[in-house]
Parts: sequence; structure tokens; C-alpha cells
Amino acid sequence: MNKRNSLFAIALGLVLGGAALQSAPALAAAHTGQPAPSATFTSAGKTIPLTTYRGHKTMVWLFSTWCPSCSAGLAALAKEQAALEAGGVQVVVLENYQNGGYTGPSMAQLITQRAGAVKSARNWTVGAATQQLASVYNPKNYPDIYYLIGADGKITDIGSAPSASMQKVLTFAQK
Repeated sequence: MNKRNSLFAIALGLVLGGAALQSAPALAAAHTGQPAPSATFTSAGKTIPLTTYRGHKTMVWLFSTWCPSCSAGLAALAKEQAALEAGGVQVVVLENYQNGGYTGPSMAQLITQRAGAVKSARNWTVGAATQQLASVYNPKNYPDIYYLIGADGKITDIGSAPSASMQKVLTFAQK
């Protein structure tokens, strides 16, 4: 009987433990058509919540500074700065959390080399993804991924390589 009670207690513990794990809140993943999950990033030594941009069309782009196509995407976005600003798009450019695990130039160096004109652009914010933001917006640690978020706070599109998908970004700006 003692052995049976022990097995019952173990089984009950596993069932209750599994239920507790299932009910634990998880961070919501970012999906097209859904509200953009709350998260924070850092810029100029400050922690900034993405909710700061609610009410504005926003492009949130996470990329690694060592990525050649990301560098090309940065230059392509800078070239379209006037169209993005005219469309009311806030551009939030974030270095991937820990730069995707590899070394590369600093974000400041990359901006200077590839997109110097945007340093003073009012609609650009340059920063770094926090671990929390990366876990929601880039859980697979892609070298480059962007989210187009409408003024209503809903994700309208997810893409990568802005230099190759610029028309999608410009169409978003014109809506």
C-alpha cells in the first residue's frame, strides 16, 4: 500500500505540475494582424517601450551589424528617408540582441558608413534590442527581420532584407 501511495503522489504531482506549467503566462509572439506585443529597447542610454510609437505607422527592424545584406538594407532605407518621413513612418532600427552572437561594427559606425543622413532624421530611432524584445520579435535569431506596425498598433506585415523588399515598405508608407 505504501508503494501505491507513493506512485499516486508522484502521478498527482506530475499532473498538477504540468497544469501549473501550462497556466504560466508566456510572452506573446509577434504575428501579422495581431497587436504588436509590448517590449522595450535601449537607445542613447534610455529604455524605450515600443508603445511610445502607438498612434504612428512604425517600422521596427532588428538586424545584425555583421550582416552584409543588412548593411545594404540600411543604405536602401536611408535612400528612401524622404518618402518614409512623408508617409509618417517612424523607423526604429535596432541591433539584434548581442548582435546575433557575432562581432561586427558598432551600430554608430554602420549608420555613419551606410546611412549618415538619417542621424538627424526626426523619424528615425537607432538602438539595441533587449533580450525581452528579441524573444518576442526575433525568437529564431534571424540576422534581419522587420515588422510594419500600423498606427492602430497592429502588425500589418513581417519581412526581411529591406533592400529587396523596399516596395512593401514604401506601400506601407503610402497607406
